[in-house]
Amino acid sequence: MNLRSLSPDQGRAGPPIRLIVLAGRPRKGAHPLAERFGVSHKCLIPLAGKPLVAHVLQTAANHPRIASLAVCIEREGFEPIYDVLTRLPGRGTVALVPARDSLADSVRAAAEGWEGPVIVTTADHALLSESSIDALLDTLETADIAFALTRREWVEAAHRAGHGHYLRLRDGEFAACDLYGMSGPAALRAIEVFRGDRSGQRIARATGVLGLLRVMLGMETLCGAIARASRRLALKVGAVILGDGSQAIDVDDDRTYAVVRDLLETRGEEQIEAAPRLAVA
Repeated sequence: MNLRSLSPDQGRAGPPIRLIVLAGRPRKGAHPLAERFGVSHKCLIPLAGKPLVAHVLQTAANHPRIASLAVCIEREGFEPIYDVLTRLPGRGTVALVPARDSLADSVRAAAEGWEGPVIVTTADHALLSESSIDALLDTLETADIAFALTRREWVEAAHRAGHGHYLRLRDGEFAACDLYGMSGPAALRAIEVFRGDRSGQRIARATGVLGLLRVMLGMETLCGAIARASRRLALKVGAVILGDGSQAIDVDDDRTYAVVRDLLETRGEEQIEAAPRLAVA
């Protein structure tokens, strides 16, 4: 298992991409932040002068390889999402897709009819940067499916209160960046890993019960976990480790809302350029 350096200029050319933005409500009902701000969905709460989801959609609109956008949300959210989209630069195609009961089914529905690579993120990822998308696309050049992580120390460097959940492996603690990619339709079967709500169930589907135990006991390395997942899924799995710890910080509660608001204000909403990163291929 090799680690390879990624230069900032890699991956800028290639096939067009469909970006899927997951914006649906939790199954248990309205999100507390949505209730606090009096809106139907968390993705519509105001943040730094515009709806939360607008930050993600703006990044998508600016990226040269994103030619198709699919937003998964309940039908009652179609109209406010459409209003957000009308304020963004018009480029590529946009589809509003009714959210399904599970993340896996929503992604499958949103990817329907698209023959090229697909990237999936969440509507609360207001700090998502173009450089992180580039890094994931670089990894997809040699992988069937890919996902983005960052190290705990880099999250804490971005903001000391930025994240609360880490994957503890033998070679470090990692945070997920809610950014995933699939090279094409044949790789879509990997989304079954995300069926259900518990992270332990997802790890077990990807690596097997033995892999889950090794991860839980801190005995597994990142490369080892990826190798197990590749064998179990019969697909080549890749991961990119982003040097920008803010990429693991999304808006989930009052604390992270304040963190993301502060980071957006501090950085003037400029694209957050990732530090040098490594890809696990």
